[in-house]
Amino acid sequence: MQRYSKYWWAAILLSSAVTGGGTFVLLLLLTDFSVATVLKISVALVLIGDFVLAIIMQTISPTRVEIGPGERWHTGELPKDIGVVKKRFENGRGRVTIRGETWNARQTADTDMQLEVGEAVRIVEREGLTLVVEAALES
Repeated sequence: MQRYSKYWWAAILLSSAVTGGGTFVLLLLLTDFSVATVLKISVALVLIGDFVLAIIMQTISPTRVEIGPGERWHTGELPKDIGVVKKRFENGRGRVTIRGETWNARQTADTDMQLEVGEAVRIVEREGLTLVVEAALES
């Protein structure tokens, strides 16, 4: 779930409705507080509940930044990952699978070799969500 997506807001809205509505009804039925006091307590509990829910959702959300295929830890270090061509390269662009993930890919500028499905490729670098690849040389 990405931060502030429609699902995030739906969860916050549902939490607010349940917390606020439930508190309001229970306090009206079980106490002798005035409606104004019950309303203030309900609003306070909704704010606290939403804050806690936002912290929990932020903690468990899958938006962690990690070094991915083709990224370099250090500028002098070349990626060593090997992938497999998933979709035939046409005009230097295709799709590769690496570590169980399928990525858009393009061939290095100095390569005009046709990459076919099932062929091994070496990840040279990553440009956003596109991997730059070259044919993996058999050792």
